[in-house]
Amino acid sequence: MKIMAVLAVLLISALCMGAVSAAGDYTNVSNEGSAFVFEKIALNGTETGNTSTVLTKFSEGSNPTAVNTIYADTNGNFSLYESSVNGQYGTYYATSTWDADNMSKVFHVSIWYPELSLKAELTTSIDGTTGKTSGDSVEGKTINKNTNVTFLLNTPMVGPANKPGRFVSSDNKNLSAKIVFTTPVGGKTTDFGVWFGAPQKFGALTVNQSQNNAGSARPGEDATAGTYTAQAEFTNYKPFSDNAKKSNTVSFTVQSTSLSLTADKDSVVRSNPFTTTIQGDSKKVYFIYVEGTDENQPYLLPGQSGYQSQYNTIPVTSSNSPISPAVNNNTVDVSGQKYHSWGYFETDASGKRTVQFNTQDNTDDKTYTVRVITVNGNVKGDDYDTVKVKVEKGSVTISASGDGSYYLGDEIKLTGTNTDSSYIFLFIDGPNLGYSDGVVLKNLPDQTAAYSATNPIDVKTDNTWEYKWDTSNIALDTGAYTIYATSKLTNGKASSAIKLTEDLNSKFNVYGTVLVSGTNDYYAVKLSDSEYATISVSLKQPFLSANPSGTVVAKGDKIYIRGNAEGNPNSLYLYMFGPNYYEKYSVSVETDGSYEKKIEIPSSLASNQYFVVVQHPMYNGQFDAYEEKGVFMIRNTTTGGSQQGSFVVTGANKLQGSQAADALTKMIDSSNIDDIYTKLTFNVEEAWIRINTVGDQATGTKFTISGTTNLAVDDQVLVEVKSSSFDVTDKSSTSMTSGVSQAVKVVKGDGTDNVWSVEVDSTNWKLDEYTVIASGIEADVSTTQNFNLVEKINTPTPTATSTGVTPTTTATATATATPSTPGFGAFIALAGLGAVALLVLRRN
Repeated sequence: MKIMAVLAVLLISALCMGAVSAAGDYTNVSNEGSAFVFEKIALNGTETGNTSTVLTKFSEGSNPTAVNTIYADTNGNFSLYESSVNGQYGTYYATSTWDADNMSKVFHVSIWYPELSLKAELTTSIDGTTGKTSGDSVEGKTINKNTNVTFLLNTPMVGPANKPGRFVSSDNKNLSAKIVFTTPVGGKTTDFGVWFGAPQKFGALTVNQSQNNAGSARPGEDATAGTYTAQAEFTNYKPFSDNAKKSNTVSFTVQSTSLSLTADKDSVVRSNPFTTTIQGDSKKVYFIYVEGTDENQPYLLPGQSGYQSQYNTIPVTSSNSPISPAVNNNTVDVSGQKYHSWGYFETDASGKRTVQFNTQDNTDDKTYTVRVITVNGNVKGDDYDTVKVKVEKGSVTISASGDGSYYLGDEIKLTGTNTDSSYIFLFIDGPNLGYSDGVVLKNLPDQTAAYSATNPIDVKTDNTWEYKWDTSNIALDTGAYTIYATSKLTNGKASSAIKLTEDLNSKFNVYGTVLVSGTNDYYAVKLSDSEYATISVSLKQPFLSANPSGTVVAKGDKIYIRGNAEGNPNSLYLYMFGPNYYEKYSVSVETDGSYEKKIEIPSSLASNQYFVVVQHPMYNGQFDAYEEKGVFMIRNTTTGGSQQGSFVVTGANKLQGSQAADALTKMIDSSNIDDIYTKLTFNVEEAWIRINTVGDQATGTKFTISGTTNLAVDDQVLVEVKSSSFDVTDKSSTSMTSGVSQAVKVVKGDGTDNVWSVEVDSTNWKLDEYTVIASGIEADVSTTQNFNLVEKINTPTPTATSTGVTPTTTATATATATPSTPGFGAFIALAGLGAVALLVLRRN
């Protein structure tokens, strides 16, 4: 059992040591020295205060407290387990309490983690005395086989094993590390690449406290292409080599050193850019250019990354380069600015450089060759590559809102696309225009030749465009027209170009095209030299309609004037004339051209015929025939207000009724103005309601009570049916209620009169005489009629049909009948007939 206990103690001790070295000697650390996780340390025996059995780290601030304590073993030494340090790095004191006055005298050491990190960077220069200088990181990038790379070790706290404050045996004076490379096929080695013809070894690297230059190398021509990883680790100091974490991993890809040039697309629509990518050596300057000397060929985007302006004076001659000497002077004129179609660019750490070329709307539609050449000092090398990019014409589309037929005054929304240029020029062709090849649409009503456009439409970044064309004041006749949308300034639909001279307008040169190389002559090109699209539109005269809700309107009622006004007017005027009566109304028009005006008819208005004129302002948007202070006048648009004719509608000498309406329509008919009108008439009458004869009705039946009226459609009539008798009813009586009260709408009849009706159910009504009262709700008018509710309506007995045989009879004297008094129903019927006769006589 004792043996088992000893083994258990030994096992626990081994586990507690964790990854700490099993070396027998402790590293002696003096006051203010440094120690590291995984080490076993002894406080230097010659130092004061070394007898403490604890090392304590205190918090910051005015009242520090212990944040971590490490206890000594039975020998008074300390094993710096990772778990005991617990991530609390920094200064530890050989005491468990804080004494602000004496802490500087207390034995203390700094404890750190043995951190190791690795970098791999481009070698930008080599100094024979100081070694290599590094530049951009190659982490995650692609390098060529001849790219020089410098590897850097960084150990910010760890230095030599015998640095001040540490006392170790002579075999641990130098701390070293290695870099392990994993090849693309999974092999591991500490050798990588070559340096000055010899293999470069990274297996024994001295570690200093600062960043260490571990060495430089290039992969070499024999290197396997693919992705490599590199990772550093400690070697000769067992507490670190056995336990400390390895460095970060650096990954990079090695590829062939051959020069290549690729493009992001095989073809591009002109006015759009394309990019080419150089793949060559890291941090190397290359010359790239577009072959040929076209004046409008693709050109370099200015200010690009990697552009080497200092090399622009290097001569390009046939003696040191396979390119033409003309390239050195080849520039492209873009809006008055000169841009090169060639340049010098330096690749990045991975040997890449992306170079953008721009095209214009006048770049020739053909295939261009872009070439890249190596630069060796001031001489072009023999290594080169090319790529071809085709520049194509773009396209133009145009469409219009609506169905292609429009009233003058409408707004027509023109939209489309343009992938050929940054502008859209619009011109229109049609009957009786000032120029046979078309006029600028945006300049209307001024008619100017299509080649004089100085106000094109900008094309948006998504290649779309739009223009809202207001046709209210364009001075065009009605008819069919063709609208052209072009990507260049053209000479209308002409088959020849026209030179834009200074006597036209110098601004034309902004949009014109240079057709003759080497000159400053600008042209509006022929239509076939531009991308274009067309659309046909039909312009027609606006019309105006007006309809009254009825031809007769009752006093105290209302009338609606409804209609349509084409041509997109903001408003209309409605004039109402009658005997000693004039009123003017402004009427709003809806977006669909419809309008409605409700006119209240006063009860005091005279019964008579009234006239309405509705006026449309037409193209110029103003009412050229107008009323002011009771006087109608015609506006003279050329002189700004002088009268061409007038008449009075209020006060002395006024025109009334039909005379005033006729005078106004004749005024609007004047050829000097563009207004149009429509007219209508209606009669105003005393309000009336009539009830059609009801007649006797059998109890328990359903029947209809109806009538006619001159009240407006949709007016309401209150129909009441109630008993004509008057009986005193006992409070306790449970007699049934008879009658009905209901509001019904007036509807349009077959003739001039409107009608109304109500359904009546006489179930459970008592036999009696009933009164029907029909009253206007909106107009003060009513009428009544009585009818009987009887037990049964007798149906007349049919007369027997003769057999055709005349019997022989004996003649007898005929008795004289005794007259009898007509019943109530018969009296009502006769009264009704009398009323009808009277009505006929009155009408006659």
